[in-house]
Amino acid sequence: MDKLYKTLSYLLSPLLKLYFYSRCLYGKDNWEDVRNHFGQPNKIRPDGELIWIHAVSIGESTAALTYIQHLKKNFKNLNILLTTTTVTSAKILESKLKNIDGCIHQFSVTDNPRWIRKFLDYWKPKKVFFLESEIWPNTVDELHKRNIPLFLLNARLSPRSFKRWSHFKEFFSSVLRKFTGIFAQSDLDEKRFKFFSDQNVFKIDNLKYANSPLPCNDELLWKLKVICKNKKVLVAASTHTGEEEEILKACIKLKKEFDLIAVIIPRHLNRISEITKLFDKYHLTYQLRSQLSPAVTDIILIDTFGEVGTCFRLADVTFVGGSLVPIGGHNIYEPVVFGKPVLFGPHMDNALEVKDLVLKNQVGFKVKSSEDIASHCRDFFLHPEILKKIESKTKALTHNESLQQIDKLVKFLEKI
Repeated sequence: MDKLYKTLSYLLSPLLKLYFYSRCLYGKDNWEDVRNHFGQPNKIRPDGELIWIHAVSIGESTAALTYIQHLKKNFKNLNILLTTTTVTSAKILESKLKNIDGCIHQFSVTDNPRWIRKFLDYWKPKKVFFLESEIWPNTVDELHKRNIPLFLLNARLSPRSFKRWSHFKEFFSSVLRKFTGIFAQSDLDEKRFKFFSDQNVFKIDNLKYANSPLPCNDELLWKLKVICKNKKVLVAASTHTGEEEEILKACIKLKKEFDLIAVIIPRHLNRISEITKLFDKYHLTYQLRSQLSPAVTDIILIDTFGEVGTCFRLADVTFVGGSLVPIGGHNIYEPVVFGKPVLFGPHMDNALEVKDLVLKNQVGFKVKSSEDIASHCRDFFLHPEILKKIESKTKALTHNESLQQIDKLVKFLEKI
């Protein structure tokens, strides 16, 4: 299986190059950075010790930043290479990384042995950390050959991935055993990983609990408050195809009883034109965040990056997407940090522990349709005392233990 995977990696190289270069034509990659995927750097490696941290997209990158800040506190002269996969995450990280000395961003190298060797020959990392479910067999193998310690932080294994890898247990186990340590984010994830590799799997709290609250754009918040004055506000974040329509149906029901405005933040901004067609279909007025005015509107559609934290501060009720459709769910803990109730769909395979936490503490609520969304919002709007109770409950959800776990992890890694 290992030889077959490597052979396919080489054979597919031309197609992968074509794929990444074609992404540039659609604005999903850019010409300057696309070569990073083939192991070619476009930034200078600083002198001294360097560690490599890899995260996929926005949520994982935010968790990575939390860990980076703790590393820099303990090792001030340490250089850090942070790789991510998506342009969206890179744009959001850009301003944050400027405030962290010795932290460099590059796009991730594809799991091709030749490109990985080129990448490692240049950057020469002393330790490597992957976030959540980033398990690339060729990359893991090359790091193992070079005796470079490799850790999987905030590790998770979804039911779908667990089932898929179970069919190739021997191969997947051989890959996982090459990790120095796998730090699972939940008891269930720990159990799944131990099914494949029992010796190097440990449980720590989900690093996302330790993340700083999402940032606020004060100028945007002021503009939104003017538009939303005396209105009930429903914020739907990280939405995917099929979810915006359910939100709109709920809004139409709620607008019969309340002066309501909805703020919609799609997961992928290349879907803006697709979403605006829905507004026309349901005869709803809308404004784009990039063209805000004080005019009365039914919907505000966020078409710029990095605005989620601002919008959550404004919300009465929040919905987090990737959950009404079988995506696996996004980070439903983010709005809870701001004292807001969070609604989410039944598809939460990527965040089962967080889902259980918010349900147990009655600050999160599962919905299956527009009817459910409207029903919960109606209860909150008619009974503001419920919202106040939820806000007080969220303050009681302290996760100092997560920070302690990170500090323990840092001290442990110091010895390696």
